[in-house]
Amino acid sequence: HLPNLAYVNYVSDPDEWQVLLRVPSVWRVLVPADEATPDRDLLSDQNKCAVFDRLIGAPNTETEHRTIYRVHQRVVKRMDHGRVFLVGDAAHLNNPLGGFGMNSGIHDVWNLCPRVAQALRDEHAPESFAQFDRQRRAVTHSFIQAQTMRNKEFLEHGAAANHERSLQRMRDTAEDDDQRHAFLMRQAMFTSLADAAAIV
Repeated sequence: HLPNLAYVNYVSDPDEWQVLLRVPSVWRVLVPADEATPDRDLLSDQNKCAVFDRLIGAPNTETEHRTIYRVHQRVVKRMDHGRVFLVGDAAHLNNPLGGFGMNSGIHDVWNLCPRVAQALRDEHAPESFAQFDRQRRAVTHSFIQAQTMRNKEFLEHGAAANHERSLQRMRDTAEDDDQRHAFLMRQAMFTSLADAAAIV
């Protein structure tokens, strides 16, 4: 049961799923929204009451913030532009399921900082920054974008047979030591770090 305070995102994607996430001071609730519905109607008290009545049977739940989030899957063509570098959300946007956006942004900066320090200490090395671009964009395409799309697909299936197949794959993974280890390394993004480091 949600406390009497919530932060709501209406995600502009009409598939039947919702996400309830506890953060320190509030619950963050993501629910689908139809693109055809005007923003003012989505953000209205009437719609808020309908959402919480459907979710927890408590239409009068207070909300601290309501916003509309449009799902994106985008990656820039280059992350290095002379003396300007794009990292995190400036370089790649993906849907919020799985929490990969912030973590991948941290990985971008972790990869970039030693290169900037070297350039300041020694001399500018364009090839080092070009390698940063190659490594981080490759990982973004091969892992982060692919994983967030898989997460979204998993939720879209609802109770259908495809959803059951996805659940069975997770059960199989949990029961196999090697698969489980590989899954955890991938989800914790250690595999993506190794994949990036392998790109010269």
